[in-house]
Amino acid sequence: MSRPDGTEQDERHVFLRAEDVRVMVVEAKDSPAGLRIYRTWIDGLLDLDFLTMTGPLVLVGCHFTGELTMRHAQIATIDLSGSAVWDVRAEGLRTRQFEMTHARCADLFDLDHAQVDGSLSLNGSSVGSFTAYGLRVGGSFTARGLYAHPRFRGGTALFLLNCEVGGDLLLDDAVVTGLGGSAVVADGTRIRGMVSAAGAVLRGDGASDAVSLIDCIAGALELTGAVLRAQEGSALNADGAQFRAEATLKWIDAVSRGPAATVQMIDTRIGAGLLLTGLVRNRGGRAVLLHKTAVEASLSVREAEIDAVTGNSALEISNCDVASALVLLSHRIVNRGDGLQLDLVMTGAGRALVLDTGGLTDVTLNGLTYPEPTGDTDAWLRVLRDHTHDYEAQPYQQLAAVHRAAGHEHTARRVLIAQQEDLRRRGDPGNRLWHWFLGVTLGYGHRPSRAVAGLLVTFLLAVGLVWTAGAAGGLTPAKDRPAESCSPVNRISLAADLAIPLVKLGGTPRCELANGPAGQWATGAGWAVQILGWSFATLSVAGFTGLVRKS
Repeated sequence: MSRPDGTEQDERHVFLRAEDVRVMVVEAKDSPAGLRIYRTWIDGLLDLDFLTMTGPLVLVGCHFTGELTMRHAQIATIDLSGSAVWDVRAEGLRTRQFEMTHARCADLFDLDHAQVDGSLSLNGSSVGSFTAYGLRVGGSFTARGLYAHPRFRGGTALFLLNCEVGGDLLLDDAVVTGLGGSAVVADGTRIRGMVSAAGAVLRGDGASDAVSLIDCIAGALELTGAVLRAQEGSALNADGAQFRAEATLKWIDAVSRGPAATVQMIDTRIGAGLLLTGLVRNRGGRAVLLHKTAVEASLSVREAEIDAVTGNSALEISNCDVASALVLLSHRIVNRGDGLQLDLVMTGAGRALVLDTGGLTDVTLNGLTYPEPTGDTDAWLRVLRDHTHDYEAQPYQQLAAVHRAAGHEHTARRVLIAQQEDLRRRGDPGNRLWHWFLGVTLGYGHRPSRAVAGLLVTFLLAVGLVWTAGAAGGLTPAKDRPAESCSPVNRISLAADLAIPLVKLGGTPRCELANGPAGQWATGAGWAVQILGWSFATLSVAGFTGLVRKS
């Protein structure tokens, strides 16, 4: 303990009444040395409300039997390290630095509307609940190893609503549990540095989120190795949040069991990359929901186990804008409910799409865009054909477009043909028989060479018909032609006239079908050949000009 003049008394197990300590504070209020009390029992309510103190207030290793109140006080610096107190009531407090490390506050620590010009430290301390609505901290707010657990239900353990922190908010290795409320609420809080809860255990209770960062603005988010638990709420809710740098959810263990997504980011802005690895599980809703979220670098879900029971999607990344690569290389994505595994509707990847298609069985990709071809086109087509929930045209069109842009014209046509085959199988192509016929004959307009091949086959049929008719006496020289006019060359010319419309290879016919029984039979068969010829010729023209091309 020290006197107001700064000289110290090294006395242990000192017992002081709270009223006497207040008198000492008043006597020392104008002393630059302040007041220092160590290892002292302070009995009763220590009321320092509205006091002004120009020097430091040091109450280290003390035991308070009652509350410590500092409402609207102005104290140069405060150090409560190693002390034990029932309540700390310091609404509207103004100080340059507040340190309370390895201390214990049994019930409520209240810093509503307080202002700490420098740093605020609760490292290694234990509190019932910490509330700091509108708190202003000029430096960092550090609470590494903090233990917080409200004594009564309905309490949020760490309540930081609409605060401002000039440095970092550090909750690394903290254990924070809400009782009928959230573990951490930092809605609307502005943090110049990063939010870090690496290795922390954060548990919400009831319908509340475990960690709520709604509309929070921070430099970065670091949750490496964090354990997040929620019941009906989200384990992490960052709706409307803005992170100027990266958001790292590496090796997290996040579990919930309610209708809210376990990890949820709606209208979130991330200035660098977003990385998610580890376990995310929900027994009553989505595991991960990213909606209308903008990521200025890569969005990566790697080595993650996504497990949900929901009628929606286990992993939903919808209407998102990813400036660089979208990488989905999860160990597994499981939906044990009636919904989908993966939803990438209307999401755009600025550079590349890297997707492990091996374990996908039920997805929707409508509106997904990316600039470069995916790795394995056959695997991607299998997903589109066999593992999308319904027929979707846009994913085929997107895949064909990136292949065409890369100069892979053959692959692009193959993709568009696969789209039409899927349309006939699961969609509504109109006249299914005609749709099937166009697929067989023209590859839906993308393989007109099939019609040319059909025309060639028709010509060969015509050649066979003419030779058969000639062997049966069904050929005769044309009028005013000599008997030897039905030579092999003239027979081929006759076959071409039958099979290929508008083409007359020999000019005036030299050989024609006779009027006898064999000739009449050949004439009837020739009509069928002509119909085939006209059909294939028309299809060839339509195919090469794109008149029947299906897209």
